[in-house]
Amino acid sequence: MKQPAKRALALAILSIAALAAEPAMADQTSLSVINWWTAGSEAKAMNVLVQMMKTQGVTIKNDAIAGGGGAQARTILKTRLMEGETPGAAQIKGVEIQQWGHTGLLANVDAAAKAGEWDKNIPTEIDNYMKYKGNYVAAPMDLHRLNWLWYNRAVLAKAGIKAPPQDWNELIADLAKVQAKGITPMAGGGNGWMIATEFDPIALETGGPAWYRDVFVKLDAKAIDSPTMVKALERLRQIEAYTPKALAGRTWNYDTGLVAHGQAAFQIMGDWANGQFEFLGVTPGGPKVGCVAFPGTASDFIYNVDSFIFFRQHSEAGRAATIKLAETMTSPKFQLLFNKYKGSIPDLMNVSLKGYNPCQLKSRAQFLTASKEHNLVPSFSQNMSTYGPPTGAFIDSLDHFYTSNETPQAAAETMAKRVEVAKSQD
Repeated sequence: MKQPAKRALALAILSIAALAAEPAMADQTSLSVINWWTAGSEAKAMNVLVQMMKTQGVTIKNDAIAGGGGAQARTILKTRLMEGETPGAAQIKGVEIQQWGHTGLLANVDAAAKAGEWDKNIPTEIDNYMKYKGNYVAAPMDLHRLNWLWYNRAVLAKAGIKAPPQDWNELIADLAKVQAKGITPMAGGGNGWMIATEFDPIALETGGPAWYRDVFVKLDAKAIDSPTMVKALERLRQIEAYTPKALAGRTWNYDTGLVAHGQAAFQIMGDWANGQFEFLGVTPGGPKVGCVAFPGTASDFIYNVDSFIFFRQHSEAGRAATIKLAETMTSPKFQLLFNKYKGSIPDLMNVSLKGYNPCQLKSRAQFLTASKEHNLVPSFSQNMSTYGPPTGAFIDSLDHFYTSNETPQAAAETMAKRVEVAKSQD
């Protein structure tokens, strides 16, 4: 990231720091936690945090703001800070944590990290994100895998498909078979964030981990505007052809419901869908719904870590509550319960997955394998691989491509240009 971009967020909200520096009038044992988890399974998972903090004398306001990918939540967070409303914590992920560190608004939670031995129990790939200039300012709550394909077993059987697809050609052939039976082949494409989420594993399958990192981590213009990107976009267009236009504007959890109830065959989505299936009374890996690594990516793992940054509190009670919150978020008991409902797996590798469903067990096993084989990649669609503006450039480019007649060649060229412009912006 260029230095101006690193400082841009801090420069844009200098007035926020001045407002936040004003001392609070009273002790604070109530903390607002801003997030974008509004689906039934997500709300159920967050209630675990609310209840566990309540037993410690801290009231948590689950401040959930709708909007796929959290764009709306991040905008509201900045607005509230400008108005002098300092939350206890906010859902911020990946390299964006560093940008918030530049503001001087974040609390040091080293005490919680030391008590929970984060450096020992949290994988290095995740732990590194949580620090700013060597101090912990954020805590991870879950570990999601993006490259999943969810499917309804009865629909596949009706279409004469004996096993889920293992490679790209099998996937396209299966989509055609389902369509021939008059059933929705693929549930998705509701908005730009969902399109990008579907493209995430398509890009990995097409180019492999090294190319994926060149594009979405290094932001290499030559890798973006390349034959590999053109091929990936052509494949996205193939998926679009089997996705009903009527699903535009629908939410990801609506699509999950279609698969759960046998109204669609497949969904490409991260394993928050896993939690939603459970919420709907359908256990992934059970008799109704199955999960398989997105075809061609069985040895790879696109990861997304939902983490929360902590804001400085001006009362002793507020600071103590912040440490309790960080400790609770990374406690084995919380991570076990929260991730079971969320559909993800714990960030703590020392937590047993007893009671978790088969898809979650697969996720833990594959994370450990991919980590050893250097096949872990941070999700671009979930704001893990780079900071805001380039992520926005990727998503906007994909959304325009998906909803227009733009050619894959033109889309790859435009994407590279947009990312280059975005690299110097906040």
